[in-house]
Amino acid sequence: MVGFINSAASIFLFFGAFAGRFLISATCAKKILKLSNKFQTELRKNLHAEIFNKEISSGEILTLIFETVATFDEFFIKVLPQIFSVIILLPLFLVAAVFTDWITATILLVTLPISPIILFLIGKATAEKNSRAWAELQKLNGEFKEILTAITTLKMFGRIDAAAVKLKSTSEKSSLATLDVLKLAFVSSFALELLTTLSIAIVAVTLGLRLIAGEVEFAAALFLLLIAPEFFAPVRKLGVMFHVVISAKMAIERLEKFLAVKPEKISAIEKLRLPPEIFLQNVSYTYPNKISPVLKNLNLKIPAGKITAIIGESGAGKSTILKLLAGLILPTGGEIFFNELPTSKFQRESLFAKVAYMPQAPKLFDATLSENFSMFGQLETSELEKFLAALNLHLDLKSAKKISRGQLQRLGLIRALLKNSSLIILDEPTAGLDFETEEKVLSLIKKISSRRTIIIATHRQAVINFAENVIKL
Repeated sequence: MVGFINSAASIFLFFGAFAGRFLISATCAKKILKLSNKFQTELRKNLHAEIFNKEISSGEILTLIFETVATFDEFFIKVLPQIFSVIILLPLFLVAAVFTDWITATILLVTLPISPIILFLIGKATAEKNSRAWAELQKLNGEFKEILTAITTLKMFGRIDAAAVKLKSTSEKSSLATLDVLKLAFVSSFALELLTTLSIAIVAVTLGLRLIAGEVEFAAALFLLLIAPEFFAPVRKLGVMFHVVISAKMAIERLEKFLAVKPEKISAIEKLRLPPEIFLQNVSYTYPNKISPVLKNLNLKIPAGKITAIIGESGAGKSTILKLLAGLILPTGGEIFFNELPTSKFQRESLFAKVAYMPQAPKLFDATLSENFSMFGQLETSELEKFLAALNLHLDLKSAKKISRGQLQRLGLIRALLKNSSLIILDEPTAGLDFETEEKVLSLIKKISSRRTIIIATHRQAVINFAENVIKL
């Protein structure tokens, strides 16, 4: 009678577990999908925020944003429910087995850890091949984008066929690397299926022999034979999706490497004395995908509150120095100091707020001239009119039409000056201008130079004579 009660209780518990599983699956499916979408959206936001803070190839960032982040979709939808099943259902089935027959429960408990151990060993073997597959995919993305960007040039010089052969070779390597990972995933699934089948077979044979010997009731044996496959089902399903788990693990490692937490930055606004004195200490810089450095172990001192001209032959690194000082690129070696503070410790947003930068070729955005002038904040109309008059510029501010190269040069200068920064960096501000206009530009720079550090890269003799400090590279 006691055996029947125990068996009945186990059967009720068994069917209760089944009912609970379906209820949980139905309730959680939508929430898991929403969680997956939210998680991927947050990851992509973080990746977008870091794009301009890292030296990274376009192929790598495309792989991270699309391929790597999309890996988690499959993990959330397929793997996460099975993890919940392992956590919730395995203990329930084990408790039911204990109440029915403790010997069978012991066999289930002893054979269960074998599968995770095998999965762990296979996972270690898969990790290296997964890394190789990701590297090949990243290379394929980069080369594909490079070919798309240069397709017009390749067509002009008849190099389309050669580019196609190169892309095909990279694609084949990527496919082979991915196939290696899938082979291991298949082996892991087969090994797990074999182990769980053997475990169920051990339970079945043991129960059959004990049933013949009269050591166990038929109802209990039948119940345990039914429960044994369901006991191992969550583990088997995890094994089938093992490559998804490994891919998610590798994706997390890659994203952690890219989104590594940086040391706490100093607020440049609060700590920096203005205008700053600038020091470059053993600064080197090599552009991505280049071998030779543009700058190597450069040491410079730029005085505070002065107009400094940086001169030198074309290719000497003048524009690179200005981009480094503006925070647009980061040194590959050495350190830049504003006063005694290293810029590597600054919050980049805080640094940008205190620096006005004018490139060699200012950008005219697809907007009205008024909006082009006011891109750094609230437009002070009276100050803008004063600058326009000083440079003899007569423009329709409500218009969005194209302007001449000389007008664009002066627009870029005024845009930088309107930012009202204590550090102004100008790259060839008078290039292409006639002597009279150049004089007006220099006169305007002189008027606003009080309590500002102004750095100008130039080839023009008039600017060199105008500067209070000259640095020759």
